[in-house]
Amino acid sequence: MSVAAAVTTFNRLESLKRVIAAIRAQDRPVDEIIVVNDLSTDGTREWLDSQPDLTAIHQPGNFGCACSFRTVLEAAYERGHDFAWAMDDDVFPEPGSLRILLETAAELRERGIKVGGLTAYQAQWDEGATTWLPWRLPTTLARAFRYRYLSPEVGVERGRGEPEEIDLYPFISTLFTREAMAACGFPNQDFFYYGEDTDYAFRLAEQGFKSFIVPRCVVEHAGGGFMAPALLPVSANWRYYYMYRNQLALVRMYGGRLGPLKRLACQIRILMGLCNRLQMESRRGNFGACRLALRGAADAFLGRMGKRVAPGATG
Repeated sequence: MSVAAAVTTFNRLESLKRVIAAIRAQDRPVDEIIVVNDLSTDGTREWLDSQPDLTAIHQPGNFGCACSFRTVLEAAYERGHDFAWAMDDDVFPEPGSLRILLETAAELRERGIKVGGLTAYQAQWDEGATTWLPWRLPTTLARAFRYRYLSPEVGVERGRGEPEEIDLYPFISTLFTREAMAACGFPNQDFFYYGEDTDYAFRLAEQGFKSFIVPRCVVEHAGGGFMAPALLPVSANWRYYYMYRNQLALVRMYGGRLGPLKRLACQIRILMGLCNRLQMESRRGNFGACRLALRGAADAFLGRMGKRVAPGATG
């Protein structure tokens, strides 16, 4: 049984070093560490090339996190590994994380379950009590209106309890099986930034694979949860385009699983968030963010995907 750690990175060399150290410290060693470098300019390339136990893939450009995860998972698959352990360059697993995920995969398979993704508990979700962040599709119209398609239907406790089935999850210390990758392919790079993990989870489910959060597998995620700060710096205006385009695109693509009323509730909730964003950015005179967010929403309804706004664009 062969496992590749599948890591993506962009301009976070010191954080990446911590990630690699945490992977090397696993009590069940990985069989290969594959790192996709998205044209970093902070010395990442040189450091990766100096590490004899790493397989480095240097992208010729910054193609976005969706393309990076596609590339690294595809590399793990093509190199013959049975599992790909996906994570970003700010995820620090505890020493037993991989072993726990593999044990869980074996137990679920023994029960006849088609395992898609197994994801870890993020330590900073709370101070160790119950958290609502593992996501399921909303079971009620009210939940769809409040949470969009990311509904807190499952409560888990850090370090305790059995795996809980979930629908959606980020690529934060997530273990994918070879069978799942063979059936579903790899993340859709047309999302470019934001939402490619949700899309992949939907596709796994469509093929009959089940995914779980494993509370005993704990990682530190420096990115911390999923909520964006109230106001991003102007230099990050470009992110608003992809945030609103991809949220609305996901509802357009997979809303049939929700039914017409919950699908509409999700769309309304996202558009309400967009209106709130427009108000906040207008108050501080950041009209470039408003233009990009509106353009993203329009492109979602028109079905325009791919890289359409360059990182760093301000409006």
